[in-house]
Amino acid sequence: MKIKFAIIVVLLGITFALTGCAITTTATTASTGVTTSTTTTATTSTTTSATTQTTASTQRVFTLAELATYNGDGGSTAYIAVNGTVYDVTNVAEWNNGWHKGVHLAGTDATTAFAGSPHSASLLATLTIVGTLAD
Repeated sequence: MKIKFAIIVVLLGITFALTGCAITTTATTASTGVTTSTTTTATTSTTTSATTQTTASTQRVFTLAELATYNGDGGSTAYIAVNGTVYDVTNVAEWNNGWHKGVHLAGTDATTAFAGSPHSASLLATLTIVGTLAD
């Protein structure tokens, strides 16, 4: 009887440990009249990973005049717009001080320049989106 009781208590403890609940069991053995009480408390911790993604509706909207202030001159912040999306190219080695391949494109709508670029889609996929370009 004692072994059976111990097994039941252990199984209940495992069950509730997995579900994160607390239980108290009380049993009285017939032969000794001794009452035993066991409390098993378990906490299950769950880690949630969240990725925050900024949507176009909450991103900054740049006018062409505002975009022009992010031209990368002297190592300042450099943004470009391509197909209405504004990207940060500040830390991209190929965009030193806002210049790319001998052309100063930072602070501009570079959609036309990117249309003929062989690597435009792969490059844009690596850049941080900082906003959209106003119509």
